[in-house]
Amino acid sequence: MDFLRPDLQERLMKEHFEFRKLMEEHRAADTRLCDLQRKPTLSAKESLEEVELKKTKLRAKERIYHIVQEASKHAEQ
Repeated sequence: MDFLRPDLQERLMKEHFEFRKLMEEHRAADTRLCDLQRKPTLSAKESLEEVELKKTKLRAKERIYHIVQEASKHAEQ
């Protein structure tokens, strides 16, 4: 994620439970999506799973972004 500085990510991974959980959720969804995208064709069930995984990734990324914004504000103060 291009908005996430490595130093801030490291700190949040250690100190912020929700951030850590969301990062793990995003990575897991991304890994599964990559597995699905390697298949030449998807079943109807896999197609639905692909859509849900994309939504999961987006929700996680949006929440991660808000956490990073909040952490950046607090770091500036």
